[in-house]
Amino acid sequence: MKHFLRWVTAGVLALGACAGAAMGAEMLLDDTGAVAVSSPPALLGPITESGRTGWDCAPEHAATARSANAAGLPHD
Repeated sequence: MKHFLRWVTAGVLALGACAGAAMGAEMLLDDTGAVAVSSPPALLGPITESGRTGWDCAPEHAATARSANAAGLPHD
């Protein structure tokens, strides 16, 4: 009888775990928007040969400088 109760308990727990996993998967795959497709953040503009559009900062100016002196880089 002791072994029978162990098997019944294990079976009930296994069925409960399967039911919980199935319900969780159904909630994730539901079409109500629970899983929304995200778009990339619009933090940076596109990078072209003239630098990032919309950025006016010292590193961008240094990156597009024609020489080390114009970029403000240290030199010997």
